[in-house]
Amino acid sequence: MTDLTAEDLVKKLNDIGTCMFTTLDQSHRIVSRPMGVTEIDDQHKFWFFTPLNSDKIEDIIGEGEVNLGFVDDHTWVSIAGNAQVIADEKRKAELWDLGPKAYFEGGPEDPNAVLICVTPETAQYWEGPGKAAALVKMAKSAFSDDTPNMGDQGRVQL
Repeated sequence: MTDLTAEDLVKKLNDIGTCMFTTLDQSHRIVSRPMGVTEIDDQHKFWFFTPLNSDKIEDIIGEGEVNLGFVDDHTWVSIAGNAQVIADEKRKAELWDLGPKAYFEGGPEDPNAVLICVTPETAQYWEGPGKAAALVKMAKSAFSDDTPNMGDQGRVQL
């Protein structure tokens, strides 16, 4: 098994760029929605822009427990953490780019534009061979006594 470092994992997550951002709503239902990560900072905190009137803001207020699910063809990552709503004008200006520009007409000063900062608590990953190679490995194992090696998994301290 290959153990990933925090830096290896952050690079993979930056390459993926979009996650399923999961919260518990006011009725304690699990709700997921796709969100683009604006930045993963040096402390491994995840930053997102979102509208202040978004349902996820209500979901975060209080406990703030969230899960970020990332996936590409060979990699699956689950980040559990705690989210906070941040209305810092200076930080919004630092993170402003094409993503938020497409959603907020008023620029970083737009009162409806806020940040969500997720501080990770746990990170788990799985890396596999991809669909075609996985099918070949499973078919080969079906006709032998071997269990297929479907990749690596592990935990990373962020």
